[in-house]
Amino acid sequence: MSGKAPHGAVLARVAALLTLLISLLISVAGCTSPGAAPSSVAGPPASPAPSPATPDGYQVMLNQTNAQLSAALAAIGRAPTLAVLDQTVLSAAGVASAASERLTSSGPVPATVSGDNAALATGLRQFGRELAYLSQQIDLHAICAGPVALTAISTAPSMPGLRAVATSLGTLRSDRPAFRWGGALPAAANSVEHRPRNGQVLVDRRAGPPGDGVLQVRDQGTKDGVVLLAKGGALVVSMAVNAGQSARLTGVPDGDYDLFYTTGRDWNGPLATFSRHCEFHRFTTPTSFSTSAVPGGSAYTVQSIVLDTGTDGANPDSPVDPSAELGLAPGAAVDPMPGSNPAPGAGSGPGAPPPGPGPAAGPGGATDDPGTAEVDQEALPR
Repeated sequence: MSGKAPHGAVLARVAALLTLLISLLISVAGCTSPGAAPSSVAGPPASPAPSPATPDGYQVMLNQTNAQLSAALAAIGRAPTLAVLDQTVLSAAGVASAASERLTSSGPVPATVSGDNAALATGLRQFGRELAYLSQQIDLHAICAGPVALTAISTAPSMPGLRAVATSLGTLRSDRPAFRWGGALPAAANSVEHRPRNGQVLVDRRAGPPGDGVLQVRDQGTKDGVVLLAKGGALVVSMAVNAGQSARLTGVPDGDYDLFYTTGRDWNGPLATFSRHCEFHRFTTPTSFSTSAVPGGSAYTVQSIVLDTGTDGANPDSPVDPSAELGLAPGAAVDPMPGSNPAPGAGSGPGAPPPGPGPAAGPGGATDDPGTAEVDQEALPR
């Protein structure tokens, strides 16, 4: 008798297996909605964040506080304008206050750090209040630039205490590990004022044919100034005039210009602003410069203005003295300001014509009205 199964039996067994396989496939398909992508294999559930009551969990909370504070202070240093600076300082105040709240309300912390944690929460709460006060100083234009704001922050009353807590937390002890915090705190820095040379041209974008126009400026106040000539909202040239001194800008091309000036202390070149006690002004109507040929030479415009920059923190009603002589006749190479240094060739050389019959129109378009207005920083040309 043969050991092989009959051919018909083999076919029947294969058919039964195929039927079972098709049934299994239909059952699996029924568990999947039409058009749905195959489900991926689920990974292990994410482990919960460690509790602040453990050393690892407390370090996680410190890392979060340090990272948020570091980002907030970096934004202050990068602030390009007064308005942005005020926003970033207020944001940093909120970050410090929220960090203080988190340290006191996130549950128990390791008993070995309870004293340092309480001191850190108190210091951050005080730091938040100090930043809110700094925002008020920015609103008053006592502080006007991010680098100076960071210098003030580095010597804030809360800083010594916060640095002491950072040192204590970072000290390895027999009953606890060393914790990392405080990398965001700025190192204490002394304020260093920067002052341009009197008469220094800070920005020069004059293009086209050179001009013979002259702008003479005297700063009779206690704060330094920078005057700006602009066309179409774009800065053409700017010049520094230090407190109590006079300066003259030569080579002004012919045309109509908008005249602005800013005053204060501690000039920040990259931000084009004074860092302390800043003010911003413009003349309400354009000032004109022109050159014309006359027998024996050329006649050109000399404009003269006087800045009364007031005292630190002051906001004078009349930054420009209305009684000052605001212009000289075209062709006049006369300097009405003792102490200034006319550049060689300020006139037209030998044969320059004498002063004409009347003064040139001053900034504002009139000889007796300087027409100035205080403006926001954003109004100054860049």
